[in-house]
Amino acid sequence: MSARDNILNRVRDAVRTKAPRPPEPSAAPIWPPMGEAEARFREEFTALRGEIVESLPEFLAGFAKIATDKSELAGSGNVPVREADLGVTSCVCLVAQTGSIVVACRSAEERALSALPPVHLVVARRSQIVLDLEAAIGVLRKQYGGGFPSLISVISGPSRTADIEKVLVLGAHGPKRLAVHFINK
Repeated sequence: MSARDNILNRVRDAVRTKAPRPPEPSAAPIWPPMGEAEARFREEFTALRGEIVESLPEFLAGFAKIATDKSELAGSGNVPVREADLGVTSCVCLVAQTGSIVVACRSAEERALSALPPVHLVVARRSQIVLDLEAAIGVLRKQYGGGFPSLISVISGPSRTADIEKVLVLGAHGPKRLAVHFINK
C-alpha cells in the first residue's frame, strides 16, 4: 500500500465515524440590563486606551485644524482631511461587549476622516450602544438593507502595532488617539 492510499484510507475511516455533538449550553449568556450597557462600553473602550470626552469645547480647544463629516460639529470649519489634526465622524453604533465603534463609509473622504488625522473623535448618542457584534450587524442590516456602504469598520481603540520587537506603538497605521463624545445625556 502506498503512502497516498494509506492517507486516503484514514480519511475515509474518519469520515465514516460520526462526530459527537457539542454539548448544549447550560445557560444563556449573561448580559447587563440595557441601562448598564453604557458603563460596559466605557469600561471596555477605556481599557483599549480610548477616551471619553465629557467637555467638548475643552477637548476641541487643542486642535487648530478639524475635518468633519455631517455630524453636529460640521459648522466647526472643514479643512482637507490630509491637513487635519482631528477627524470627527458619526458612527452606526457602539458595541458594549468589546468597547468598539462601528463606522460605515461610502466615499474615500469619509474613510479618510477615521484613518488619516492623528486624532479621531466619534460623536454618538447613548441610544446607539448595542450589547454585542451580533446586535451591531442587526443595526447595519436595518439601516442599510441590501445597499451596504463600501466600507464598514469595527474600530477597537487607537491604531496600534507590536510588530517590531513586541513593543506596543500607538498610531502606527491610523489615529494615535480615539475619543467618543455623547451628544445627549
